[in-house]
Amino acid sequence: MKSSEVCKVLSHSRRCVEVWLEAGREGRSFSYAADPSMGLMPGDLVRVRLRGRAMHGLVVAEREWAEQDPQELQPVESLLQRAAVDSDWYSWLERVADRCHLSVFRTLKAALPSGWIGQAGQRSLAGGRQMWWIQAQVPPDAANPPTPRQRELLAWLEGQGDGAWQRDLVASGFGAQLLPPLIQQGFLVREQRRCEDMGSSAGSGPQELPQALTAEQKDVVKAYQRLSPGRGLLLWGITGSGKTEVYLQLAAQELERGRHVLLLTPEIGLIPQLVDRCRKRFGSRVVEYHSGCGDAERVRTWRRCLAAEQPLVVVGTRSAVFVPLKPLGLVVLDEEHDSSYKQDAPMPCYHARDLALDRVVMQQARLVLGSATPSLESWIQTGPEGALTLVRLTQRISRQSLPPVHVVDMRHELAEGHKRLVSRALMDRLAALPEQGEQAVVLVPRRGYSPFLSCRSCGEVVMCPHCDVALTVHRSKAGRQWLRCHWCDHREDLENRCSHCGSTAFKPFGAGTQKVLELLSRELEGLRLLRFDRDSTGGRDGHRRLLDRFAAGEADVLIGTQMLAKGMDLPRVTLAAVLAADGLLHRPDLRAGEQALQLLLQLAGRAGRGERPGQVLVQTYTPEHPVIQHLVDGRYEAFLSQEVALRKEAGLVPFSRACLLRLSGDSPSKTATAAAVLAERIRPICQLQNWWLLGPAPAPVARVAGRSRWQLLLHGPAGSPLPLPPGQALWDGLPKGVALTVDPDPQQL
Repeated sequence: MKSSEVCKVLSHSRRCVEVWLEAGREGRSFSYAADPSMGLMPGDLVRVRLRGRAMHGLVVAEREWAEQDPQELQPVESLLQRAAVDSDWYSWLERVADRCHLSVFRTLKAALPSGWIGQAGQRSLAGGRQMWWIQAQVPPDAANPPTPRQRELLAWLEGQGDGAWQRDLVASGFGAQLLPPLIQQGFLVREQRRCEDMGSSAGSGPQELPQALTAEQKDVVKAYQRLSPGRGLLLWGITGSGKTEVYLQLAAQELERGRHVLLLTPEIGLIPQLVDRCRKRFGSRVVEYHSGCGDAERVRTWRRCLAAEQPLVVVGTRSAVFVPLKPLGLVVLDEEHDSSYKQDAPMPCYHARDLALDRVVMQQARLVLGSATPSLESWIQTGPEGALTLVRLTQRISRQSLPPVHVVDMRHELAEGHKRLVSRALMDRLAALPEQGEQAVVLVPRRGYSPFLSCRSCGEVVMCPHCDVALTVHRSKAGRQWLRCHWCDHREDLENRCSHCGSTAFKPFGAGTQKVLELLSRELEGLRLLRFDRDSTGGRDGHRRLLDRFAAGEADVLIGTQMLAKGMDLPRVTLAAVLAADGLLHRPDLRAGEQALQLLLQLAGRAGRGERPGQVLVQTYTPEHPVIQHLVDGRYEAFLSQEVALRKEAGLVPFSRACLLRLSGDSPSKTATAAAVLAERIRPICQLQNWWLLGPAPAPVARVAGRSRWQLLLHGPAGSPLPLPPGQALWDGLPKGVALTVDPDPQQL
């Protein structure tokens, strides 16, 4: 539409709509003239102009033209999406906004796909693009029989059911030059279709049959069937016990009833494996929704969910908890203990587990929380008054027992003159892998080459100029080294002289994944190694490609960070090792012990999932630490019982509530002053509601990307509302340049 046409007044139209636009911090609604033929209703997404700029906004009301309305109103340019926001979904979002102490507008903007509300111009609102769709048919009279390769193509296409996109056919190894002769002879039909779902059509043909369930798995399915709508199961299943197969069979039951299924996983790295398993079972009904998808793909998935012609299985990370699915039958949170389900920045700061439980209550669906190491918060909800029913899987599908844990006391290694990072026991075990045809995973707490660079003459540590953290040493395959900040991504060259004292005695300290890989490749010649961390798994399919290489036997050892411990099924892995467990144990955090034990038990579960038994080696300087002791005996439930008793006696979460207020600003003094003023503003409310106010104090990392950071910690009775002023009053008194984040029930302080 031309700009001159946009400015025309629709004098013949006597209908108005109120459109919510991104204007100011919290958004505002504006009146626009609506062509009656559009049939606009609340919840529709439209394109309008505000002060000459094209904007995407949400219709929040539709009404007759009132006498007080201006005679000239800008028109609605076009309808972008009908019923983009359902009234029930919107009501639920209002409760989410209240829980997160955020306006409905900002919560809505965060929940919807990027680009749906705000300044127009993003390509993400475009519909699916035109692509070639290939179908097989019986030719009326084929003069020449197809060649062997053409017959292979026809057989593959027949296996896809109704047809396939030409893109997927070519991706399966068939050259595009094979198509024209087959089309000319009538073996194939090719036509342009609009492809809304840009995911692969793989799996749209014959589907994998469900696996036979064990007696324990059948008991879990029966428990789910007895579950009242609006309630949930806590599925406590040891690693390798077949939790995913249970999810798939429960999902199949809901799909047969015509209800949608939402499968959540904590990390993008776990998405490929779960999506592949789902597509083998459910074919083209499976869609993805997570930050690894582009804006356009997320919009297409959202649109498909709004107008689904059949029940879908949506696989995603925490943001997928907002995807509109109606009717909703089942929500699954796999690895429910994982802290990645908690959003701590930007606002809204929510926990996907809490929103999922709230949503299944609203939509009378059912929830399944699965983990080999359940969170304490979920475990205490399995009592008579809780919202969850506890069910267990205590046996591995392979019938193998859980691998034994062997602790290597690094103090003894040092006393006996072995000063290397990798113990002798681990070296011997790794060296035997190729001959035995086995694989190993090795956990290193830090990525990069070395955690920091220090001067041995004066002790100076090279810090990031923008953050209060040490720069990490990275190294390329060619041997070039540089420094990088893992908080703000600042990078600089590695100098050979200390800027403080001028000494050349610079030395990288500690070891990251890169250094461990270099050490093992030097010490164990012939051992094939791969690195699995955020630096080595870039791109949309980075995780899948690297894991596929390892599963195909291209390497003997996979060296990685905490990503290694999360949900991967690698049958040839018989050894799981932790190089420096001490770095996980001694963090100043309430949940440090719980999270360390969860991580170590999850890593241990990667070993021995196939036919061969597994083994776990843990290197530590504190083998007497309670977490290490519980790891060795495998009594996670005993650890939870002790932790519950300790926290209940001390009145700590989850037997109380916490809220963290984080302030950041360019000026250290202005930020500190704003934190002090804010504390005095809310202190009377805290006292009135029996909450404690701790702080203000500098954040543990007091400066990030050049911005000073302060925080206030609020601590009060369990189940009580936050002692904060209503609405946006909390932000009204903040000076310019100082930002505030409210994090209810934070995972990390």
